[in-house]
Amino acid sequence: MIVDKKKYRTPTILLMLGIIFCLISVYFSMHSSETWFARSGAILTFVSVVVQFILADLKKSEIQNLFDSELRLRDKFKKIREKDFYHDALSTASTLTGLIGTIIWGYGDLLL
Repeated sequence: MIVDKKKYRTPTILLMLGIIFCLISVYFSMHSSETWFARSGAILTFVSVVVQFILADLKKSEIQNLFDSELRLRDKFKKIREKDFYHDALSTASTLTGLIGTIIWGYGDLLL
């Protein structure tokens, strides 16, 4: 099922802000004695989880709207089976970001 592309703005922006925050924290960790980089891993992981919840809610609301529509049951199932590139790409990016954020969170103080 293909969701309107405008609905993916919020999760995309959140994911980008989490990555930017992590990159900025690398700079501050290299120029101070604080471990901002390791702390940014927690933020990155949190943002990843929030994005996954937003994506799941988008998919759920689209399915609800579809089943409330007047389409035949067979057409509804065909629409559900359609692959949504943006949803899949954001979901994969969010999963990888969560994994990387967890590694940074656990071992970031040792990396820098």
